[in-house]
Amino acid sequence: MFVERVHALVRAVPKGRVATYGQIARLAGRPRAAREVGWIAHAGGDGIPWQRVVNRTGGLASGYSGGRTGHRRALARDGVRAGSEDRVDLSAYQWWPDHQTARRLGLPPEAMAALAAPAHRVRQAAGRRR
Repeated sequence: MFVERVHALVRAVPKGRVATYGQIARLAGRPRAAREVGWIAHAGGDGIPWQRVVNRTGGLASGYSGGRTGHRRALARDGVRAGSEDRVDLSAYQWWPDHQTARRLGLPPEAMAALAAPAHRVRQAAGRRR
């Protein structure tokens, strides 16, 4: 169930946006499973836009096909620019689902609570300025 929820969440990240491993884990109902999300990403999956997942600081994945350079290129095709230190500006590109999307994805109650948290509202407002 967790793997399927992770896949659904990553598929929901729109082109031009990114999410972090920890964010995906939290939204999938397992807030301490960021590393597990990384292993799921490493295993791959057809049609899943793994390029839209970055680390908690916006850092690109060295384990991505083609390394950080491959990750940077894939993000660029999505319209996301990584800085010179192989980091994405999360204040500009981080995605959070709205409540309608969260319900459609069947996110657990704790994920819905995460969407209501003050830190999320700040990130959401920053995303609207872009």
